[in-house]
Amino acid sequence: MMLDFYADLSPNLKASLIVIVALSILSIVIGRKVAKLNPKDTPKGLVFIAVLLVEMLNDFIKEFYGKRWKTFTPILVAVLLYLVFANTSALFGLANPLANITIALSFSLFAFLTIQLGGLYIRKPKNRIKDLATPNVLLMPLNVISEISTPLAMGLRLFGNLLSGSVMAVVVFNLLHILGDALGTVGAVLSTAGNISIAALFLHPIFNIGFGIVQAFVYFMLLTIFLSMAIEEPDMATDE
Repeated sequence: MMLDFYADLSPNLKASLIVIVALSILSIVIGRKVAKLNPKDTPKGLVFIAVLLVEMLNDFIKEFYGKRWKTFTPILVAVLLYLVFANTSALFGLANPLANITIALSFSLFAFLTIQLGGLYIRKPKNRIKDLATPNVLLMPLNVISEISTPLAMGLRLFGNLLSGSVMAVVVFNLLHILGDALGTVGAVLSTAGNISIAALFLHPIFNIGFGIVQAFVYFMLLTIFLSMAIEEPDMATDE
């Protein structure tokens, strides 16, 4: 039954599940190694990279959330790691999850719920309503629309940028293939070699690594900023 369900999923959803499972296993393995690590010893290899990354992200998020950074850091880091791996999944022969509009819109819904629930939890419903009515109650409808449109745009941004990268790569491959056919057998061989060279040296580094990581960080930054604005309090202070 489970295998039948998995077989019916789109390649993008399959890739998303693979990324989630792989990240879960990797997190458990690294977490156990860190737990066994002697505080006096310097971590090495993958553990060192993980510790350094977590420390950098913690320091970065503290700047936005102050004393509340421990509450929101786990979910923000989890989102960033998922998007980095998902957006570069083509390097491992997988379909890009965010090139599926359903998955991209689910990130819009996720951002909306995270921002609103975070604001309600920290600011409480009464203060959250006051925030939406600032600076004037007449502007509240516009503020509500903004609260909905911003997360929607974040998800569509992921989808549009990643899909456009895939389309551009396909266009380049097809152009080289058409050019090779026009030049005959020698041209076909050259176009095949050109496709391989361009894929290895140009398309994959730019579209699968560069664009993917940049878009992951942009989404992470936007979610970090808008969530911090939703929970912002006048007396919020940085926890040193």
